[in-house]
Amino acid sequence: MNTPYSLKELERRAYRSTFEDGIYDILFGLLFLIFAAIPILEAAGLSRFIGYSLLIIPPALPLLGKRLITIPRMGAVEFGPRRKSRRRLILIITGIVIFLMLPIMISTVSNGLSGSMGWMVIALLALPVFIIAVYAMDFPRLWIYAALLLAGPVESEFLLRYIGSPLNTSISFGLPGVVVLIVGLSLLFSFIQKYPKVAPEANHAG
Repeated sequence: MNTPYSLKELERRAYRSTFEDGIYDILFGLLFLIFAAIPILEAAGLSRFIGYSLLIIPPALPLLGKRLITIPRMGAVEFGPRRKSRRRLILIITGIVIFLMLPIMISTVSNGLSGSMGWMVIALLALPVFIIAVYAMDFPRLWIYAALLLAGPVESEFLLRYIGSPLNTSISFGLPGVVVLIVGLSLLFSFIQKYPKVAPEANHAG
């Protein structure tokens, strides 16, 4: 007979299995690469806001990826009301944090705060979102990605004296982004091989 603890653990394992597809890893890898591209776009004479506008693209990836890749292979998993309400609350909090972050980020750009200090401000602003996501999604790898995000400005400042700007910032965020993206793609390919698409049941007459 399953105890409440064993059922809770089974639900937690089922929930964590939804991250086997690597889609969220790809999402965060792309975010790092966009951070790496922003200084190059700015050095090319383009507005930094063009790079920031690219940040709205990766969050759409889980919606499309889950619908086109994960659900056809694993089905739509329904979790208990407690986990659903927890996720809903965390999503609301995340939305509020992001809403509060935007004016500060715009002010940072408008006031010309650039270089490692500007990126440190942006990294610190993004850190609460990572922490909330770790708690809401029960996704331990996010701690590593949050650490890489905070390390980016420090590495950028260190590399500045050797290779100059904007390569220092692009390398500091670009290399971790490539690694995270490779991890995500590897998980995705393994997931596709492990879980072939479920063929719809044929309707038989008679």
